[in-house]
Amino acid sequence: MTNKNDSSPTPIYYVSPTGKVHAQTCRYCQPDKDGWKTIDSLQTALEQEYQLCRLCCPSEEEIVKLQVKSDSQDKSTEEKPTTKVSSDKNQETSETFSESSQDKTKDKAKDKLTKNKEENQPVNNKEKQTKEKKNKTNFSSEKNQKDKPPVEKKRYKILAGNGCHQAIAEVRGMLIPPGEGEKSFHLILPDGTQLEATFKNSRILWLAHNKPELLGDHWFRGYPKMKDNKLVSLQIIAWDGTMPTNPRGEESWEFTGVWTLQKNITVQRSMMLEDVRKIAKETGFIKKFKYTFINSFDWVKNKKLWAGYVYKVLCKRKGDVLEIKKVIPYACPRIKPVPKTNNFKGKKPFNKNIKPSFHNK
Repeated sequence: MTNKNDSSPTPIYYVSPTGKVHAQTCRYCQPDKDGWKTIDSLQTALEQEYQLCRLCCPSEEEIVKLQVKSDSQDKSTEEKPTTKVSSDKNQETSETFSESSQDKTKDKAKDKLTKNKEENQPVNNKEKQTKEKKNKTNFSSEKNQKDKPPVEKKRYKILAGNGCHQAIAEVRGMLIPPGEGEKSFHLILPDGTQLEATFKNSRILWLAHNKPELLGDHWFRGYPKMKDNKLVSLQIIAWDGTMPTNPRGEESWEFTGVWTLQKNITVQRSMMLEDVRKIAKETGFIKKFKYTFINSFDWVKNKKLWAGYVYKVLCKRKGDVLEIKKVIPYACPRIKPVPKTNNFKGKKPFNKNIKPSFHNK
Protein backbone atom coordinates (compact mmCIF):
# COMPACT_ATOMS: atom_id res chain seq x y z
CA MET A 1 0.00 0.00 0.00
CA THR A 2 1.18 3.55 -0.79
CA ASN A 3 0.75 6.37 1.71
CA LYS A 4 -1.13 9.35 0.26
CA ASN A 5 -0.24 12.75 1.72
CA ASP A 6 -3.31 14.93 2.32
CA SER A 7 -1.56 18.13 1.30
CA SER A 8 -3.50 21.22 0.10
CA PRO A 9 -2.54 22.58 -3.36
CA THR A 10 0.05 25.34 -3.17
CA PRO A 11 -1.24 28.71 -4.44
CA ILE A 12 0.27 30.24 -7.56
CA TYR A 13 1.41 33.86 -7.36
CA TYR A 14 1.61 36.41 -10.18
CA VAL A 15 3.37 39.78 -10.47
CA SER A 16 1.52 42.72 -12.04
CA PRO A 17 3.21 45.20 -14.42
CA THR A 18 3.35 47.69 -11.51
CA GLY A 19 5.40 45.22 -9.36
CA LYS A 20 2.64 44.02 -7.04
CA VAL A 21 2.23 40.33 -6.10
CA HIS A 22 -1.25 38.73 -6.19
CA ALA A 23 -2.41 35.17 -5.65
CA GLN A 24 -4.32 33.36 -8.36
CA THR A 25 -7.45 33.50 -6.20
CA CYS A 26 -7.19 37.27 -5.60
CA ARG A 27 -9.85 39.46 -7.17
CA TYR A 28 -7.19 41.87 -8.44
CA CYS A 29 -5.24 39.11 -10.20
CA GLN A 30 -5.48 39.27 -14.02
CA PRO A 31 -2.83 36.90 -15.42
CA ASP A 32 -4.40 36.87 -18.89
CA LYS A 33 -3.41 40.49 -19.54
CA ASP A 34 -0.07 41.62 -20.93
CA GLY A 35 2.75 42.31 -18.50
CA TRP A 36 1.73 39.74 -15.86
CA LYS A 37 4.21 37.00 -14.97
CA THR A 38 4.41 34.10 -12.52
CA ILE A 39 6.82 34.00 -9.59
CA ASP A 40 8.47 30.96 -7.96
CA SER A 41 7.84 31.86 -4.33
CA LEU A 42 7.08 34.74 -2.04
CA GLN A 43 10.66 34.61 -0.76
CA THR A 44 11.96 35.52 -4.21
CA ALA A 45 9.36 38.31 -4.34
CA LEU A 46 10.84 39.75 -1.15
CA GLU A 47 14.36 39.40 -2.52
CA GLN A 48 13.37 41.23 -5.73
CA GLU A 49 11.62 43.90 -3.56
CA TYR A 50 8.12 43.40 -5.02
CA GLN A 51 5.12 44.77 -3.13
CA LEU A 52 2.81 42.18 -1.56
CA CYS A 53 -0.97 42.38 -1.78
CA ARG A 54 -2.56 42.80 1.65
CA LEU A 55 -5.68 40.84 0.69
CA CYS A 56 -4.18 37.62 -0.57
CA CYS A 57 -0.47 37.52 0.40
CA PRO A 58 0.81 36.71 3.92
CA SER A 59 2.90 39.24 5.81
CA GLU A 60 6.71 39.29 5.64
CA GLU A 61 7.08 37.76 9.13
CA GLU A 62 4.83 34.84 8.21
CA ILE A 63 6.85 34.28 5.02
CA VAL A 64 10.07 34.14 7.07
CA LYS A 65 8.55 31.62 9.49
CA LEU A 66 7.34 29.41 6.62
CA GLN A 67 10.76 29.58 5.00
CA VAL A 68 12.45 28.54 8.25
CA LYS A 69 10.10 25.57 8.63
CA SER A 70 10.62 24.45 5.04
CA ASP A 71 14.39 24.67 5.41
CA SER A 72 14.34 22.59 8.59
CA GLN A 73 12.08 19.96 6.96
CA ASP A 74 14.34 19.72 3.90
CA LYS A 75 17.44 19.27 6.01
CA SER A 76 15.81 16.62 8.19
CA THR A 77 14.87 14.56 5.09
CA GLU A 78 18.40 14.88 3.68
CA GLU A 79 20.04 13.84 6.98
CA LYS A 80 18.18 10.54 7.47
CA PRO A 81 20.41 8.03 9.35
CA THR A 82 21.72 5.16 7.20
CA THR A 83 22.49 3.12 10.26
CA LYS A 84 20.35 2.63 13.30
CA VAL A 85 23.18 3.39 15.68
CA SER A 86 24.59 6.99 15.68
CA SER A 87 27.01 8.59 17.99
CA ASP A 88 26.13 11.40 20.36
CA LYS A 89 28.70 13.66 18.70
CA ASN A 90 27.02 13.45 15.27
CA GLN A 91 23.66 14.36 16.84
CA GLU A 92 25.17 17.37 18.52
CA THR A 93 26.82 18.59 15.31
CA SER A 94 23.54 18.21 13.34
CA GLU A 95 21.63 20.13 16.00
CA THR A 96 24.16 22.94 16.05
CA PHE A 97 24.15 23.12 12.24
CA SER A 98 20.34 23.35 12.08
CA GLU A 99 20.33 25.99 14.80
CA SER A 100 22.97 28.02 12.98
CA SER A 101 21.02 27.82 9.68
CA GLN A 102 17.84 28.92 11.45
CA ASP A 103 19.68 31.83 13.04
CA LYS A 104 21.10 32.88 9.68
CA THR A 105 17.68 32.87 7.98
CA LYS A 106 16.19 34.80 10.91
CA ASP A 107 18.97 37.37 10.71
CA LYS A 108 18.42 37.81 6.99
CA ALA A 109 14.68 38.33 7.51
CA LYS A 110 15.35 40.85 10.29
CA ASP A 111 17.77 42.77 8.06
CA LYS A 112 15.17 42.98 5.27
CA LEU A 113 12.49 44.18 7.69
CA THR A 114 14.80 46.88 9.08
CA LYS A 115 15.69 47.99 5.54
CA ASN A 116 12.01 48.27 4.57
CA LYS A 117 11.29 50.24 7.74
CA GLU A 118 14.17 52.61 7.06
CA GLU A 119 12.95 53.14 3.49
CA ASN A 120 9.41 53.82 4.68
CA GLN A 121 10.51 56.16 7.47
CA PRO A 122 11.45 59.14 5.26
CA VAL A 123 8.12 58.87 3.45
CA ASN A 124 6.25 58.90 6.76
CA ASN A 125 8.39 61.81 7.95
CA LYS A 126 7.56 63.74 4.77
CA GLU A 127 3.85 63.06 5.27
CA LYS A 128 4.11 64.26 8.86
CA GLN A 129 5.93 67.42 7.77
CA THR A 130 3.33 68.19 5.10
CA LYS A 131 0.51 67.66 7.61
CA GLU A 132 2.23 69.96 10.10
CA LYS A 133 2.71 72.62 7.42
CA LYS A 134 -0.96 72.38 6.41
CA ASN A 135 -2.04 72.72 10.03
CA LYS A 136 0.24 75.73 10.47
CA THR A 137 -1.06 77.42 7.32
CA ASN A 138 -4.69 76.76 8.29
CA PHE A 139 -4.03 78.13 11.76
CA SER A 140 -2.29 81.22 10.36
CA SER A 141 -5.09 81.81 7.82
CA GLU A 142 -7.69 81.55 10.58
CA LYS A 143 -5.66 84.06 12.64
CA ASN A 144 -5.43 86.46 9.72
CA GLN A 145 -9.16 86.17 9.08
CA LYS A 146 -9.84 86.97 12.72
CA ASP A 147 -7.38 89.88 12.76
CA LYS A 148 -8.66 91.43 9.51
CA PRO A 149 -11.74 93.65 9.81
CA PRO A 150 -14.86 92.36 8.00
CA VAL A 151 -15.04 93.63 4.43
CA GLU A 152 -18.33 95.27 3.59
CA LYS A 153 -19.90 94.25 0.32
CA LYS A 154 -20.41 97.07 -2.13
CA ARG A 155 -24.08 97.64 -2.77
CA TYR A 156 -25.32 99.72 -5.65
CA LYS A 157 -28.74 101.32 -5.83
CA ILE A 158 -30.73 100.84 -9.02
CA LEU A 159 -33.20 103.62 -9.64
CA ALA A 160 -36.81 103.01 -10.62
CA GLY A 161 -37.45 102.41 -14.30
CA ASN A 162 -34.03 100.92 -14.99
CA GLY A 163 -33.55 100.39 -18.73
CA CYS A 164 -35.76 103.30 -19.87
CA HIS A 165 -33.45 106.12 -18.68
CA GLN A 166 -32.28 108.32 -21.54
CA ALA A 167 -31.05 111.82 -22.31
CA ILE A 168 -30.96 112.63 -26.03
CA ALA A 169 -30.84 115.80 -28.07
CA GLU A 170 -31.12 116.76 -31.76
CA VAL A 171 -29.55 120.09 -32.65
CA ARG A 172 -28.44 121.93 -35.77
CA GLY A 173 -24.99 123.40 -35.54
CA MET A 174 -21.54 123.83 -37.01
CA LEU A 175 -18.78 121.42 -36.06
CA ILE A 176 -15.37 123.10 -35.81
CA PRO A 177 -12.08 121.16 -35.53
CA PRO A 178 -9.68 121.91 -32.67
CA GLY A 179 -7.30 124.83 -33.14
CA GLU A 180 -3.68 125.18 -32.13
CA GLY A 181 -3.10 124.00 -28.57
CA GLU A 182 -6.64 122.54 -28.35
CA LYS A 183 -7.67 118.88 -28.21
CA SER A 184 -11.47 118.86 -28.54
CA PHE A 185 -13.93 119.83 -31.26
CA HIS A 186 -16.53 122.54 -30.74
CA LEU A 187 -20.17 122.77 -31.76
CA ILE A 188 -21.60 126.24 -32.40
CA LEU A 189 -25.42 126.42 -32.28
CA PRO A 190 -27.50 128.90 -34.35
CA ASP A 191 -27.92 131.39 -31.45
CA GLY A 192 -24.15 131.45 -30.83
CA THR A 193 -24.06 129.01 -27.88
CA GLN A 194 -20.86 127.00 -27.98
CA LEU A 195 -20.64 123.42 -26.65
CA GLU A 196 -17.75 121.02 -26.45
CA ALA A 197 -18.18 118.18 -28.98
CA THR A 198 -17.13 114.64 -28.10
CA PHE A 199 -17.76 111.37 -29.94
CA LYS A 200 -19.27 108.05 -28.86
CA ASN A 201 -16.57 105.83 -30.41
CA SER A 202 -13.22 106.04 -32.15
CA ARG A 203 -14.79 105.49 -35.59
CA ILE A 204 -16.76 108.75 -35.49
CA LEU A 205 -13.69 110.55 -34.12
CA TRP A 206 -11.62 109.25 -37.05
CA LEU A 207 -14.27 110.46 -39.52
CA ALA A 208 -14.28 113.89 -37.90
CA HIS A 209 -10.49 114.14 -38.34
CA ASN A 210 -10.26 112.64 -41.83
CA LYS A 211 -13.60 113.38 -43.55
CA PRO A 212 -14.23 117.07 -44.24
CA GLU A 213 -17.88 116.27 -45.00
CA LEU A 214 -18.56 115.91 -41.27
CA LEU A 215 -17.36 119.43 -40.53
CA GLY A 216 -19.57 122.42 -41.08
CA ASP A 217 -23.35 122.84 -40.79
CA HIS A 218 -25.23 119.60 -39.98
CA TRP A 219 -27.92 118.10 -37.78
CA PHE A 220 -26.36 116.21 -34.88
CA ARG A 221 -27.83 113.69 -32.44
CA GLY A 222 -26.07 113.08 -29.13
CA TYR A 223 -26.06 112.81 -25.36
CA PRO A 224 -26.01 116.19 -23.59
CA LYS A 225 -24.13 116.91 -20.35
CA MET A 226 -24.64 119.68 -17.80
CA LYS A 227 -22.38 121.28 -15.26
CA ASP A 228 -23.47 123.88 -12.69
CA ASN A 229 -27.00 123.77 -14.15
CA LYS A 230 -25.74 124.73 -17.64
CA LEU A 231 -25.14 122.80 -20.85
CA VAL A 232 -21.44 122.20 -21.45
CA SER A 233 -21.04 119.42 -24.02
CA LEU A 234 -22.70 117.06 -26.48
CA GLN A 235 -21.48 113.52 -27.18
CA ILE A 236 -22.22 112.98 -30.89
CA ILE A 237 -23.58 109.57 -31.94
CA ALA A 238 -24.98 110.40 -35.44
CA TRP A 239 -25.45 113.22 -37.93
CA ASP A 240 -27.98 114.11 -40.64
CA GLY A 241 -29.88 110.97 -41.70
CA THR A 242 -33.54 111.21 -40.66
CA MET A 243 -33.05 114.35 -38.58
CA PRO A 244 -34.84 116.39 -37.50
CA THR A 245 -37.48 114.05 -36.12
CA ASN A 246 -39.41 116.98 -34.67
CA PRO A 247 -42.36 117.62 -37.04
CA ARG A 248 -41.80 121.39 -36.78
CA GLY A 249 -38.17 121.02 -37.73
CA GLU A 250 -36.95 122.35 -34.41
CA GLU A 251 -34.21 121.02 -32.17
CA SER A 252 -35.40 118.68 -29.41
CA TRP A 253 -34.21 117.86 -25.87
CA GLU A 254 -35.73 114.78 -24.24
CA PHE A 255 -34.94 113.33 -20.79
CA THR A 256 -36.34 110.15 -19.23
CA GLY A 257 -35.39 109.55 -15.61
CA VAL A 258 -36.34 109.83 -11.94
CA TRP A 259 -37.49 113.15 -10.51
CA THR A 260 -35.74 113.82 -7.19
CA LEU A 261 -36.27 116.03 -4.14
CA GLN A 262 -33.44 118.26 -5.35
CA LYS A 263 -35.69 119.39 -8.23
CA ASN A 264 -33.71 117.68 -10.97
CA ILE A 265 -34.16 114.66 -13.20
CA THR A 266 -31.57 111.88 -12.70
CA VAL A 267 -30.75 109.75 -15.73
CA GLN A 268 -29.03 106.45 -14.86
CA ARG A 269 -27.12 104.24 -17.28
CA SER A 270 -28.91 100.97 -17.94
CA MET A 271 -27.84 97.86 -15.99
CA MET A 272 -28.65 95.86 -19.12
CA LEU A 273 -25.23 96.87 -20.50
CA GLU A 274 -22.36 94.54 -19.66
CA ASP A 275 -19.77 97.25 -18.98
CA VAL A 276 -22.16 99.04 -16.61
CA ARG A 277 -22.74 95.84 -14.62
CA LYS A 278 -19.00 95.17 -14.43
CA ILE A 279 -18.17 98.68 -13.18
CA ALA A 280 -21.07 98.55 -10.70
CA LYS A 281 -19.82 95.27 -9.20
CA GLU A 282 -16.24 96.53 -8.95
CA THR A 283 -16.88 100.04 -7.63
CA GLY A 284 -20.43 99.88 -6.28
CA PHE A 285 -21.26 102.92 -8.41
CA ILE A 286 -23.62 103.34 -11.37
CA LYS A 287 -22.95 106.37 -13.55
CA LYS A 288 -25.73 108.97 -13.35
CA PHE A 289 -26.35 112.31 -15.03
CA LYS A 290 -28.41 115.12 -13.50
CA TYR A 291 -30.30 117.78 -15.45
CA THR A 292 -31.92 120.92 -14.05
CA PHE A 293 -34.51 123.25 -15.56
CA ILE A 294 -35.23 126.94 -15.02
CA ASN A 295 -38.98 126.48 -14.51
CA SER A 296 -39.04 123.25 -12.48
CA PHE A 297 -40.56 125.00 -9.42
CA ASP A 298 -43.76 125.81 -11.33
CA TRP A 299 -44.24 122.18 -12.38
CA VAL A 300 -43.69 120.93 -8.83
CA LYS A 301 -46.12 123.55 -7.48
CA ASN A 302 -48.79 122.42 -9.95
CA LYS A 303 -48.24 118.80 -8.77
CA LYS A 304 -47.01 117.59 -12.14
CA LEU A 305 -43.73 116.19 -10.84
CA TRP A 306 -43.44 113.92 -7.75
CA ALA A 307 -40.20 112.75 -6.26
CA GLY A 308 -39.28 109.08 -6.79
CA TYR A 309 -41.25 108.57 -10.01
CA VAL A 310 -40.08 108.26 -13.62
CA TYR A 311 -41.03 110.92 -16.17
CA LYS A 312 -40.25 111.82 -19.74
CA VAL A 313 -39.55 115.55 -19.89
CA LEU A 314 -39.59 117.47 -23.19
CA CYS A 315 -37.59 120.70 -23.02
CA LYS A 316 -36.68 123.79 -25.00
CA ARG A 317 -33.25 125.34 -24.96
CA LYS A 318 -32.74 128.99 -24.07
CA GLY A 319 -29.07 129.69 -24.53
CA ASP A 320 -27.18 127.26 -22.31
CA VAL A 321 -30.16 126.45 -20.00
CA LEU A 322 -33.27 124.29 -20.47
CA GLU A 323 -36.96 124.98 -19.91
CA ILE A 324 -39.66 122.29 -19.39
CA LYS A 325 -42.37 122.31 -22.04
CA LYS A 326 -44.14 119.00 -21.43
CA VAL A 327 -44.12 116.23 -18.80
CA ILE A 328 -45.18 112.67 -19.68
CA PRO A 329 -45.63 110.21 -16.75
CA TYR A 330 -43.55 107.18 -17.66
CA ALA A 331 -43.67 104.91 -14.58
CA CYS A 332 -45.97 106.57 -12.08
CA PRO A 333 -49.71 106.76 -11.30
CA ARG A 334 -51.88 109.55 -12.71
CA ILE A 335 -52.91 110.64 -9.20
CA LYS A 336 -50.38 110.83 -6.40
CA PRO A 337 -51.15 108.07 -3.83
CA VAL A 338 -52.21 109.21 -0.35
CA PRO A 339 -50.97 107.19 2.66
CA LYS A 340 -53.69 105.22 4.46
CA THR A 341 -54.66 105.99 8.07
CA ASN A 342 -55.90 102.48 8.98
CA ASN A 343 -52.75 101.78 10.99
CA PHE A 344 -53.24 104.92 13.10
CA LYS A 345 -52.72 104.16 16.78
CA GLY A 346 -54.67 105.95 19.49
CA LYS A 347 -57.68 108.16 18.78
CA LYS A 348 -59.17 108.19 15.31
CA PRO A 349 -58.72 111.45 13.35
CA PHE A 350 -61.72 113.81 13.47
CA ASN A 351 -63.66 114.07 10.20
CA LYS A 352 -66.12 116.92 9.79
CA ASN A 353 -68.01 115.22 6.97
CA ILE A 354 -69.15 112.33 9.19
CA LYS A 355 -72.23 113.34 11.23
CA PRO A 356 -72.62 111.83 14.70
CA SER A 357 -75.46 109.31 15.09
CA PHE A 358 -77.68 109.57 18.19
CA HIS A 359 -79.38 106.38 19.31
CA ASN A 360 -81.86 105.65 22.12
CA LYS A 361 -82.80 109.29 22.72
